[in-house]
Amino acid sequence: MNREIAQALQAPFPPSEVQWKVQTRSKDRKRGLAVAYVDARAVLNRLDEAVGPEGWYDTYEVLADRNTEDGRHVEVRCRLTILGITKEDVGEGDSLKAAFSDALKRAAVKFGVSRYLYSLPSQWVDLDDSGNIHPKALKKLQQLLVAEDEEEEDEI
Repeated sequence: MNREIAQALQAPFPPSEVQWKVQTRSKDRKRGLAVAYVDARAVLNRLDEAVGPEGWYDTYEVLADRNTEDGRHVEVRCRLTILGITKEDVGEGDSLKAAFSDALKRAAVKFGVSRYLYSLPSQWVDLDDSGNIHPKALKKLQQLLVAEDEEEEDEI
């Protein structure tokens, strides 16, 4: 894989495409650890942009699909091949769709897609009464991405 394609795969996403979710909640459930992610559609678009729709393909294998005390648990392996190079990873979820999406995103990270999001500092944020990231906190998180994006531009 040439350098230009690797850079296209690894390029940061526009801040508008990055979303945030609560990974862990405090004991009182008023604060949460927010982590950044991109959805599977953004990953698919990145693959198409970097190598064209004919330059990659993915295959999946369901490893587990069972009901537990906590609900449904699904594990799926994704094998992602880009220009003849294959990498794989396993995703989990409470549905086939969730597990397939998770597996794809995890396999794509091995090619550098959205890997930079893991280097963002962890952020504890206030949660609203429904347990979601409070709108004011979400705005601050988005500003972190804009600052990261501006730093990237300064380096170019």
